[in-house]
Amino acid sequence: MRALILYVCALVFVGRAASAHQDALERRAREVAAIIAAEPKWADDLFDKAFLKEVPPARLRAIGLQYFAQCGEVTDVRLQERKTEHSAVFEMTFAKDQVATLTLGLGAAAPNSVVMLFFGVPTQALSDWPAVIEAFQKLPGSSNFAVWKLGAEKPEVLAAHEADRALAIGSAFKLYVLGALVDEIAAGKRKLSDVVTLDARSRSLPSGVLHAWPLGTPVTLASLAVGMISISDNTATDHLMAALSRDRVEAQLAKMGNENAARSLPFLHTHELFRLKAARNAGAVAEYLKLDLPGKRAFLAKEVAAWPLDESIFDGGFLTRPSYIEELEWFASAADLCRAMDWLRKATESGPASSLREVLAINRGLSVSTRAFPWAGFKGGSEPGVLDFTFLLRAADGSWYALSAAWNDPSAAVDEVQFAGLVQRAIVILGGKPAK
Repeated sequence: MRALILYVCALVFVGRAASAHQDALERRAREVAAIIAAEPKWADDLFDKAFLKEVPPARLRAIGLQYFAQCGEVTDVRLQERKTEHSAVFEMTFAKDQVATLTLGLGAAAPNSVVMLFFGVPTQALSDWPAVIEAFQKLPGSSNFAVWKLGAEKPEVLAAHEADRALAIGSAFKLYVLGALVDEIAAGKRKLSDVVTLDARSRSLPSGVLHAWPLGTPVTLASLAVGMISISDNTATDHLMAALSRDRVEAQLAKMGNENAARSLPFLHTHELFRLKAARNAGAVAEYLKLDLPGKRAFLAKEVAAWPLDESIFDGGFLTRPSYIEELEWFASAADLCRAMDWLRKATESGPASSLREVLAINRGLSVSTRAFPWAGFKGGSEPGVLDFTFLLRAADGSWYALSAAWNDPSAAVDEVQFAGLVQRAIVILGGKPAK
């Protein structure tokens, strides 16, 4: 079951007592939670009329039935975080030992009907690190997990499961490209305002949007970095890699603490990965994999670069089943990625590259509590059989944390919703239960 996001309607704020708003929010939260039932129903004034135009009653009933089938009835609803005067995040506890967030926004005027609603990903009601680690251990295939408290000295490991096991990380590799850019900017070798033009050699395929922009369009390094991290734009990534050079990015792996760098060499551009994995000539891929490192570099330049790159090269199963995830990928352990986030934290503390830290925070990745973690940086990665979520978090007391988790299965696509829910629960545990 995918996380369900319901449309947001406009909120109109008027002055009222805080306690009255809280009472209304808690009452409406319980009423919304009650639609998760074998026979969903609700009072006529629960949902705003404009909201129901966007989210019809039939869809709301389907959502209630879907959650009820997976989680059972809601047994408890607790305030987790107040967002504004009229909105808050609650935690729902279910009969089948699962929890999920419920984000709610109300109209300002009576009867305070619901104008915004978000049901979070259900996950096991895990309450401590041993329970989280046990859940990772039960995942099919291979997984890793690490949570570090960062500081001036050696990081403190708060929890770990196979933290040194290197796994495929998908687009989380873009953290190393960002690191190379940070280094170049900090050293004065480049400026964020420097411009590159989009060209066919570095055009890739989605995710992202730049693959559809006209060739020759000028784009700054800052814009490429934003696209690469916030929406995982592959074409933005490949243009940055071309501007920096493959050698420069490869050198960054060891500098940022990747102890498994050799597995990722040569460090592929995304368009090269697409061409290799989608190649109709399986013999050519087998030939590439048998080559030594210099041979692979030459093969990429002389052979792969000439292969076509468009959607027609994909066969029907390319995006639904794992493909060479142990051979053609980018690799790192959870510990490697915690070190990478710590390096980025320190390298962007001040100076001309400091604004690149904020690029990490454009997309917070999951529903990370702003009360527990006012600042959250994120980069994830995925393809069939591969998932990675990596976070850099600053707590309300100023403490810094890195959290990274990955799940690989070469035999089957992995469950993104299950994984997201598990990582979400780990972040809740890290942040503690916010007080009312």
